This record gives sequence, C-alpha cells and structure tokens, in this order.
Amino acid sequence: MRLHRLTLRDVKGVRERTVDLPEHGIVVLEGPNEIGKSTMLEAFDALLTFKATSRAAEVRALQPVDRDVAPYVEAELTVGGTRLRFAKRWLRQPATTLDVLGTRPEQLTGDAAQTRVDGLLKQHLDRTLYDALRLTQSGDGTLAPLASSALLTQALDAAAGAQLHAAGADAILDSVEAEYRLYYTATGRPTGDYRQAMSRFTQAQQDVADAHLRLEEGRQLLDRQETARERAAACGTRLAAAAELLEQAEQIAAAAEDVVRRHDAALDQHAQALELRRAAVRAHEERARLVAGADSLSATLEAARAARREDVARAEELHEVLLGAQSGVEEAGVGVVAASEALDAAREDLDHLGEVRELVAREALLARTEELVAALCRARGALPQRGVTREAARRVRGLHDRLDATVTQHELLSPVLEVDSTAASVDVVAADGTRLSVPPGGSREVSLGEDTCVEIPGQVRLRVRLRQDARGRADEIHRLRSELAAALADLDVEHLDDVEALADRTEEAHSAVREALRDVDALLLPVGPGLAAEAAGGAVPAALVARVDQARARVEAHRARSGRPAPDDEPQARTAADRAATQLRQARADQRRAAEVLAVARSEAAAVTTRLDRAEGSIAAHETRLEELTTELAAAREESSDTALVALVEERKTTVTTAEEALAASAAELAAADVEAARVGLVRALDQHRQATREREQALAELHTVGGQLEMAAGEGRQELYELASDELDDAERELQGVDRRARAARHLRSTLTEHRDAAHRTYVLPYTQALEELGRRVFGAGFAVTVGEDLALAARTLDGVTVPYAGLSGGAKEQLGILARLAVARLVDPVHGVPVVIDDALGYSDPERLRQMGEVLGTTVGDGDEVQVILLTCTPERYAAIPHARTVRLTA
Repeated sequence: MRLHRLTLRDVKGVRERTVDLPEHGIVVLEGPNEIGKSTMLEAFDALLTFKATSRAAEVRALQPVDRDVAPYVEAELTVGGTRLRFAKRWLRQPATTLDVLGTRPEQLTGDAAQTRVDGLLKQHLDRTLYDALRLTQSGDGTLAPLASSALLTQALDAAAGAQLHAAGADAILDSVEAEYRLYYTATGRPTGDYRQAMSRFTQAQQDVADAHLRLEEGRQLLDRQETARERAAACGTRLAAAAELLEQAEQIAAAAEDVVRRHDAALDQHAQALELRRAAVRAHEERARLVAGADSLSATLEAARAARREDVARAEELHEVLLGAQSGVEEAGVGVVAASEALDAAREDLDHLGEVRELVAREALLARTEELVAALCRARGALPQRGVTREAARRVRGLHDRLDATVTQHELLSPVLEVDSTAASVDVVAADGTRLSVPPGGSREVSLGEDTCVEIPGQVRLRVRLRQDARGRADEIHRLRSELAAALADLDVEHLDDVEALADRTEEAHSAVREALRDVDALLLPVGPGLAAEAAGGAVPAALVARVDQARARVEAHRARSGRPAPDDEPQARTAADRAATQLRQARADQRRAAEVLAVARSEAAAVTTRLDRAEGSIAAHETRLEELTTELAAAREESSDTALVALVEERKTTVTTAEEALAASAAELAAADVEAARVGLVRALDQHRQATREREQALAELHTVGGQLEMAAGEGRQELYELASDELDDAERELQGVDRRARAARHLRSTLTEHRDAAHRTYVLPYTQALEELGRRVFGAGFAVTVGEDLALAARTLDGVTVPYAGLSGGAKEQLGILARLAVARLVDPVHGVPVVIDDALGYSDPERLRQMGEVLGTTVGDGDEVQVILLTCTPERYAAIPHARTVRLTA
C-alpha cells in the first residue's frame, strides 16, 4: 500500500489541509505542536476502519470542539496495484465515495464503495505489518510480534534460502485450518458435526439409561404391591389384638375411678371441717382483739391527755420568754442604728479630709503647670523671627571659604599690570566698571583678575583680555560671590559674623523651648498625654482647671452638708472611724444574739403549739375510736357471748378429727387400688390401638397407590421404549465413530503442518536478525548484536559484549531500535505489497551525535531509488537534518 495524498476538512483543530506525499523515499512532515500531525494518522485510520454512519467514540473525537460541523477525510492511495481515491464524511449527512483511477475508472458510493475498499484491503493489506511499521507518539518504539505477517514470512523464507514455506503452503494450511475448525474451536474444544455427534451419542446413552430405569421401576412396583398386601394383612391382625387389650384396660380403669371419687369426697369433707374450725378460731381471736383494743385505746387516751396538760403549762412559760426576747432584739436594733450613723459620720469626715488633700495637690499641679506654660511662652517669644540653623550657618561659611580660596588662587595665577604715568593721567577700568585713575607722574600696580581696559583719555585705550582658564576662574568667583550674597540676603544679614551670632541665638532659644517642653511632659504625661499636648501648645489645660474646681466644689459641699466643724487631723479622723466600726460590729453581734434567743423561743413555742394541735386531734380521734370499739364489742357479745365462742371452737375441733379418720381410710383404699397403673395401662392400650389403626390405613393406602402406578406403567409400553432407545444408541455410536475418525485426522494433519510452519519460522529469525544488526552497527558500532525470539520480537541487545534485556533499555535506545527494526522489515518485504513506515515524533531522547547517525542510516537505507515509503512527523525538524534527499512538507494552521 502507498499513500499519495491526504485531505482533511473540519477534523479536530484542522479546518482544511491537503498533503501530497511522494510514492517512495523519505518525507518529513514538520510543524509546531498541536498543528495536527498525529490527527492526520488518526483520520486516515478512521477512513479505513469506520463506516460513514458510525458514531463510535473515535469518530466523534474527530469533530472540532468549537464548531458543529461534519469531519471529512479523503485519501488517494494504491492498494494491490489499484490506485483509488476514497473519501468519507461522518456525523452530519454521512457519505462514502470511491473513485477507482487508472485505465478502467469506476465511481462507487455508499455501501458499495465501502465493500469494494474492504475487499481490496482484506486481499492486499497485511494488517499485522501495517500496524507494526507505525511508531506512534505514545509508543516507546517496541515492535509488535511479526510472526503472523504473511508478507514478512514470504520475504524471510526467500532470505533464508529454503523452501520451508513453498508457494501455496499458506493456502494448504488455511484449508487444513478450515477443516480443523469444522470439528474443533480455537481452544481445541469439539464443535460443529463433531460436537453434535458427541451430544447425540451422550443423549442416546442417557435415553437408554432412562428407559432401563423406568423398566426397573415397573419391576419394583410389582414387588412393592406384594409387600403391601402382606403388610395390610399383618396390620389387621395387630389391630384386633389391640382392640381386645383396650377393652380390658377400660374395665380396670373404671373400677379405679370409683375409688378415686370416694377419696375425693372424703377430701372435701375434711376440707369443710378445717374451714369451719378456722372460722370459729377467727371469731374467737377477733373477740379477743376487740377487748384488747379497747383496753389499749383507753390507756393511750389517758397518756395523751396528761401530755396535753404538760404542753399547755410549757406554752404559758414560753409566752413570757418571747416577750423578753422581742424586747432585747428591739434594743439591739436601736444600738445598731446609732453605731451605723456614727460610722457613716466618721467615714464622711475621713472622705472629706481626702478630698481636701486632693484639692491641695490639684491646686499645686495647676500652679506648677501655669508656671511651666509661662516659661514655655517666654522661651518661644525669645526665638528670632528669622532664625538660622547651624546647618545654614555652616553652608554660608562654606561658600565664603570657597570664595576666598578661589580668589586667592586667581590672584596668584593672574598677571600684574604696572602703570607708570609720566605726562598724562591714565584710567584703568575693570570689566565691572570699576575705574582706577593714575595721575601724571604716579604709578600703580593692578592685578589683572578680569578683563581690564587701560586708557589715556582722548588718546589711547588698551584692552587686556584673560585666557580661557583665567576666565573660568573669574566666572567661578562671580558665581560664588552671587551665591554668598543671595544666602546672606535670605538670612537678612549683611556679614558672615552676623550669621554666626544669629545661629547661636537661634540654637539657645530652641534649647530653652525644648527644656520647657521636657518639664511640661515630665509634669503632665503621668497625668494624661492629652494634658501634656495641650500645655505644649502654650495654654493651661482646661481639664486641670476643671479638676481643681470640681475638688473645691466637693469640699465646700461637704462642709455645707455636715453642718459641723470638720476635723483637721486625718489620723484622728481615721481612729474615730475605726472606733465607730468596732462599736457597730459589737452592736450587730448583740443584735444577732438577741435574734438567736428569740428564734429559739419561737421555734420551741411553735413545736409546743404543733404538739398541742396534734394532741387535740389525736385525743378526739382516740375518743371516737374508743366509742366505736365499745359499741362494736357490746353488739358482738349480744350476738354471742365469750363463753359460747370458746365452746364452738372445741366442737369444730372434734368434727375435724372425725373427718381426718374417714380421709385416712379412703387413702388406704386408694393406695390398694393402684389408680395410676390403671390409667397408664388405659393410655398405653389407646396408643397401641391408634397406632395399629394408622398402620392398617397406611398399608391399605400404599396398596392402592402401587396398584394405580402399575396400571399406568402397563399403559406406557416401557419395554418397547427401552428397545427403541437401544437402537438409537447403536446408530449414534456408529455416527460418532465416523466423525471422530475424520476429526482426529484433521487434528493430526493440522498439528503436523503447524509444527512444520513453526520450524520454518525459527529459520526466519536469522535473516531478520542479520538485517537488523547490519543497520544497528552503523549506529551503535561493530559490537552491536540483538537477540530475536521465534515470534520475531526483540528480546535483548548486546553492545560491546554486554547484553541487556530489551525491557531494561532506556527510552531513547528503545526508540532507536524500534526505528531500525521497522526499516529492516520494510527492506525485507516486497515493496509492491509493502506498507509505509510511519514514525510520529520520535528520537526526542537521542543526543545530537546519535541523531546524526540515525539520519545517515535513514538516508542510506531509503534512497531516492528505493521503493520504500517512509513518513516522518515531527515538531523539531532539526532531528532529521542529517537525512540526505529527504523531502520536507511544512504544515501550517
């Protein structure tokens, strides 16, 4: 198969793209990440795999996530020598189109197009080879086992130089496999006619066994019928004997029941005699209780009356005690009130002295604050209106010093003009207009620190100009003089000495202000930060004045309220307050003691009162109860005297004795009759009779059931059914033997051919290994070798004598071996029937030198004239820069 052109429209992130591919050689499809390189492979797979009407997850994944459009894929490819253009649209208005190109063109659509393509792919595309020669982006480079690839098998057969896989061998093996599959599944289990013959034979065996079982059941029914008849006769004999025994047991039990009834009558008479005796005894005991109750109640009543008389006398005494205790409590209360008033007065005096002391302290604080505020105001008033800081003075001094130094330097470096006037007056005019006249006959020396003009009025004018460096110094002098003059003007002084003096006065004034502020903070910060801030502003805090006024008002108010002279000595006032507190505690203690005496008297009086109330109620209740008992006793004696009750008790005792004698006689008779044995014998006889009856009924029922079953069995024809099942078993056995011989033969032939094919596969390992090692030595060196399994899968790599299992290799080594193995396979198979080698984003783990070596191998292995088609997809085209003659296709959005 060769892929010539691939077109995608609305597939994932690709809106529309067409890529033309060369029929052979190497083509590099390069583009940035997420440009849709792998999407092209997924779309081509979907084109070959899923129908246009499919809604599989792989198909739905092709639809763009941001647009509701139908994915469209079109490919132009060659399969089995037939070039065709195949296209599909999914999800929306699904469509399938096929254009067969060449000398006999065709156009097919829908299922016809799909069927035609499926037939071509099934006949000419080796799916195993197609999947194996693709290295996907998510794979590690491992090459899938290729033993089932027919194209590779033919190529390796030819490379091995043997005829182990002759022409038509695959068709013969397929025919044998088809014959084998008529009798066995892929796992070796029987199927088809073989399985049906085995099932028929097994079923026939089961049918014979079932028919024989039913025949045996008929014989067993005859035996059961005879046994049932014998059992029914035996049960009838046992039932007659049980009836006779039951009649005898009933007679014995009736005689025993007569004895039991007589004994029960004696028991009843004895019980009645006991009850009458108990009644007589209860009546006698009740009479005695009434007499004793009346006597006891009379004694209790007399004792209650005596106790009441004592409580009345005690209540009169307690009344006098209560009056005295109440008087003592009232006197103690008067003493507590007087002591409390004295203590309050003493405490008020003590508080007054504290307020006076606070007033004095606040007045002193206010006076000191006023003094410090006045000092602060004076210090601030002494500050100069235009003060000079020490820093400003130092800055002016610096300007003056720089000016002096510059002037001195300029004078030392400047020339001196000597003017001697002989006959005429000479004027020397400086640049600033200063004029110096030299009279006739006079002489002067003039330092040329600036441009100077010498003129003889009306006759000569000479101009002396300074050089550039001198002019710079002159300009600097002018600038410094200007700055100094401006600084003095800003400070409102004329001389430098005035600046120093003004700075001294400013510093002294500020020091005085700071000292005054420190005094204010030291005095008022402990009292309140707000007070200190207000005083620092130059005003006496209004809060201090208000506090003094409040303290003075409290003192005056106390003097006006007390109406008595206040003490002047605070210790004396405190001693008076302590003395008043002691007197109050003593008065309260006296009050508590008086209250305790009153409480005790009241408690006792309440208890006496409670006892008197209870005594009155108890005496009245006792008198009422005594009257009732006396009346009840009189009525009872009128009905029956005490002597009559004693005589009745003795009579009832005699009756009980007579009844006990009769009960003893009946008990002896009952013991002699053995009633329990008679009852047990009757129960046993009844059980035996019922058991014999049930057994006879069961025997008759079984006899009836077996008779019915025999009638049904006779109508089924079980002997005939058994003979028919035996004939069917013979037929099934003969059929199974024939099918089994054919199945065994097919299995033997298949195993023989499979062993021969496996032996051929083992010979394929060598040419495949040689082809892979030839490519690998160009990359890894002469010490490279590989170990290949019988399924043509890589098992290990040897490099310079060190063998490492394939699973233990690094990701980069696996990728490199995977690419080399795919190239080796592509070179071995027939290029006409081969498939493209597709490498998706590989060699990301390879170093630059290894990339160069892999590129050279790719270039030399797959040249322009080679029929192998290799498609490389990458986002880093530099990986394949070393491949000569490679075509590059740039993918864009």
